Parts: sequence; structure tokens; C-alpha cells
Amino acid sequence: MNTILQVFFYSIFSSIILSAAIPNEISLFGNPILTLIAFVPLYLAYTKIKTYRHAFFLFFVQTLITHLISSFWLGYFKDFAIFTLGASAIGTACIGGFTGFFLYLPYSTSKSHDKLNNNSFYQKIFETPAFKIIYFSAVYVAYEWVKSSGFLGYPWGTVSSALFRWHVITQLASITGTYGITFIVVMFNAIAAEYFISYFENATACYKKGIHITAKLYLVLIACVIVHGVFQYYLPRHPVKTLNTVLVQQNSDPWKTPTDNESIRVSEKLSNNGIEEFERQNKKAELVVWSEGVLKHSFPSASFHYTIAPSESPLRNFIADKDVPFLIGGVFARKNDPEKTGLPETQYFNAAIMFDKDGEYRGTYNKNHLVPFAEALPFIEIPAVHDFLKKTIGISAGWAPGDQYVFFDVPCSTTKYYMLPAVKNIDLNKKIEEQQIEEIDRPTVKITAPICFDDAFTDIMRPLFLNGAELFVNITDDSWSLMKSSEIQHFVVASYRAIEYRTTLVRCANAGYSVVVTPDGKVIDDLPLFEEVSGTFTVPIYKRVMTTYARFGNWFAYLCVIIVLFHALYTYLTFSEYDYIKSERKSGKKSKKHRKKNQKKEH
Repeated sequence: MNTILQVFFYSIFSSIILSAAIPNEISLFGNPILTLIAFVPLYLAYTKIKTYRHAFFLFFVQTLITHLISSFWLGYFKDFAIFTLGASAIGTACIGGFTGFFLYLPYSTSKSHDKLNNNSFYQKIFETPAFKIIYFSAVYVAYEWVKSSGFLGYPWGTVSSALFRWHVITQLASITGTYGITFIVVMFNAIAAEYFISYFENATACYKKGIHITAKLYLVLIACVIVHGVFQYYLPRHPVKTLNTVLVQQNSDPWKTPTDNESIRVSEKLSNNGIEEFERQNKKAELVVWSEGVLKHSFPSASFHYTIAPSESPLRNFIADKDVPFLIGGVFARKNDPEKTGLPETQYFNAAIMFDKDGEYRGTYNKNHLVPFAEALPFIEIPAVHDFLKKTIGISAGWAPGDQYVFFDVPCSTTKYYMLPAVKNIDLNKKIEEQQIEEIDRPTVKITAPICFDDAFTDIMRPLFLNGAELFVNITDDSWSLMKSSEIQHFVVASYRAIEYRTTLVRCANAGYSVVVTPDGKVIDDLPLFEEVSGTFTVPIYKRVMTTYARFGNWFAYLCVIIVLFHALYTYLTFSEYDYIKSERKSGKKSKKHRKKNQKKEH
């Protein structure tokens, strides 16, 4: 019993250290140093347990506590805390518990060995310290990939989110995504744990030699990561275009206001401040961005409504007067034919709405990845279910997921690094003043507007990049969380998208963290958290490059999954055969004894 309590203390201790490493209220951008010891107790615990039941609960407890501590702010999500915090915690812990089976596999098999397979291939490969270290790291990567993917995906509380401050290391994301970063951190922990075990448990000289070799190879790997990171982080990058952007951070709670009139008035005032600031710099604003969910009336029908509302300064008239395109969070309603489509008569989408410089409604990007059980509910597409939920919970519980990747072409400015000349049809044999020079149309930047949760998922962001996005403009509203750590956790997860695709990321949040991140992960400008403020940003747009991660996606995570599954399958086949041989030998011994008894009876 004491041993069991001890190993579960290891699990709890591991979760507390990891939670302290992830961005939190005390250390807003996280503490990467703590990640270097966070998994040592967990690794040691799996060497001490003796059953798969304990293996399940060990990682179940570790992942449950980590989730509850690092994501406690989910409890503030309106009336859905039981789902956002409770269900996500249990779901994450169940994934963790199942992962625990795989973490324990090398130790359960080694304890069942006897002299029959002392020289087996299994023992020569899978019981070496090198494999145990790599396997432990691969299993944890597989766990993070599973918990961060799909409809129920929750990509917060990950190891990489704690590494934001180590910019040289984070550059690895352009090759492996965040999973390579997780792997090298967990691998460091595994090596440290193996040294600890070898010192206190008097491991054999051969085993210690295996740890030393693995550590040396790890140092080579880290050296390569650092060299790559230094090169990428300090590489001079020259923007080919710029976009003078005003970000509006209204710092209000749209859930508490029955209408959007006050939100619009505040946002208009802040927008005007930003546009005037650009004018003082002898620049022209080229895009104004408001956060998620500002407009409550659904488009396209609301297009007329905003020519008269708010009464003091109607929105569309305000935009036309400023002569600047606006991107604003709102609602899009799509009419369906239930008989033909099987969908509700009206579907509502959480949308990013684009207005041109004349105040005309131009289209929407609809949020693709919805918050499970809060924005998206199972079977909501069935009309009867939708009508019931609309009456009992409200429209906000029935958002439909977007089904298109949408882009907006926004006029922008050129730089000296831009590829095209400013004019065309020039005759070099004539003087300029003797020619009628035709200017080239003003260049545009192709932006896409992932909403809130969208910017955390590869299955959303990668197609957006591959289809030509030059700039990511995320609009979000995390103000409901009431916590700075929530705002920063969302930001650090999103910031990896800039590195993975070497594409500038702009975030406009209701209460923060509103920021511009360049392709090397640098924050070049930001706004303070939980303040009513606007900011003027000359956003750099760079030439598109195809990174390894953009080309192959989560290939590293898939590789780790393959390693885990291959080991599990090989172990199953090996020990199934081993158990069969043992049973044959036992039956052989029994039949031999039986023959001897029969011979004695005959005599």
C-alpha cells in the first residue's frame, strides 16, 4: 500500500510541476525550466507499479490534475461550465488513463520474462534504456496529439505552451509542429530519470553505458535544434507588403448586454482613435479589426439594420465615412430547405464579417471548429432537436460549424522588397514626361480570419495556408474567462501557427491578448490585457514559403503513434507466442508425468 501511495504522489507531483510550467496567473508566459523536471516523477512511477490498473489511474490522475489546475478558467464559460471544465477534464483524463497502458507496457513485459528469452530480439531492442527513453517520449507525444485533435480536441495544457519564452527551441515547429518540441522536452526528463534509477538501483555497467550513449545522441540532437533555431530566429526577413491595421479591444462582455449598440459605440470611438493616430503618422489605415461576437444581428439580412443602428452613428455609415475596410465578429444566418437538405430551416454561424471601404457587406468567414457541448451540440442538425434547444438554451448553443475556407483580398502597401514595379508600359527610350504611364493596381493581401478556437487546430489552419493565405487575422473573445492566464494560454498556442507556416499572425481579442506575431515567433507589438484600447500596427506580410510542417502536417506525431503501435503489436505477438510455448512445456511435463504413472501401474 505504501508503494502505491508513493507512486500516486509522484503522479500528483508531476502534474503540479507541469501546471506551474504552463502559462498561469503567477507566471503569465510560463516557466520552461520546470518542464525539464515535470516528467521525471511520472517516469519513475511507471517503473514501480505492478498492474495495468495502477498504470491507468496513474496517468489518469496526472492528466486530470494538470487540466483542472491549468484550465480552471473554463469554469467561467457562461452556463456551460459542467461541460467546458467538467466534461473536458474527464475526457482528457480518460485519454490519459488509456495512454497509461502504453506507458507501462515495457515494464510489464520485462517483469514477466524468464530465462527462456534472455537472448531474444525483444530484450536486445525494447528493454534497452535508449528505447525506453524514446518510447516514453513518443507515447506522451501520441497522447498530446490525440487529446488535441478532432471534435473533442483540447490543445491547451500542452508542453509546448510552456516553451514560449525559449524562442530558439520553438523554431523547431516549422519542421515538426509543436510535437517535436514536446518530444525533446519529455526525452530530457526520461534521460534524467534513467540516470536517477541507475544511480540508486545499481544498474549493470552495460545498462549504464546504454544511458550514456543515449544522452550523447540527445546532446547532438539538441545541438542541431539550437543551430536551426538560432539561424531561423535571427534570419533577416524582409516584408514584401505591409497592412496598416487598427486593432480594437473593447473589453466588454457581449453576453451581458441585450443589444450591441453600446459595443458598437465603444468600438467606433476606439476605431476613430486608431485611424487618427495613423493620420498623425502621415499614414492611411488600411484595415480595422473588431473582435469576435460584436454584432448581434445576423447577416446578410442585418445589412440594412446597420444603416440605421446605432442611431447616433449607424455602423455602415461610419465605415463609409472612414473609407477603410472593416473586419468585425458577428452572426451569419443561412436559410435551408429542410425537406431537401435535412438541415434546420435556419443555421446560425459564428462569423467574421467583412465590410469594404464603402461600408458594403462583402462576405463572411464562418467559424469551423466550435467549442464542444457549448457552441456545438450533438444532433443539432436535426430540426426537432434544434427547435427544442433553441427554446430551452438559446441560439448560442446551436452554432453550426463553417464548411468553407474563406479569404478576403484587402488593398495594402508595398515595400522596396515587393516584386512588382509601381507602373507598367514604360518606354525606356523616351523621357518619362513624354509618356502616359499606367499605374499598376494597388496590391492586395490575401487574409483569412480564423475565429477563436480555429487557430489552434492543424486541420483548420493548414488548409487555410495551403490555399494561399498571406496573413492570419484571428478574432476572439476570451473575456468571459476573467483570467489573464486564459488569454495568454490561447495566445501561446496560436503563436505557433506563425512559426509553423512562417506567416504573420494578427490577433484581435475582446480583452486581450491582441498582438502581432512575425514568422519567427517574435511579438512586434501588443495591447495590454483587460483594457479598453485600440492599437495601430503596420503589419508586415512576407513572401510565402513552404515549410516542412506545412507540406507534411503532423508527420512527427504520426511517427510517434506508429512507434507506439508497433511496439504494442510486436509485444502482443511475442508474448502470445511465449505464453503458448510455456503452456506447451507445462502440458509436455504433465504428459511426461502421466506416462510415468501409467508405466508404474502396468508394472
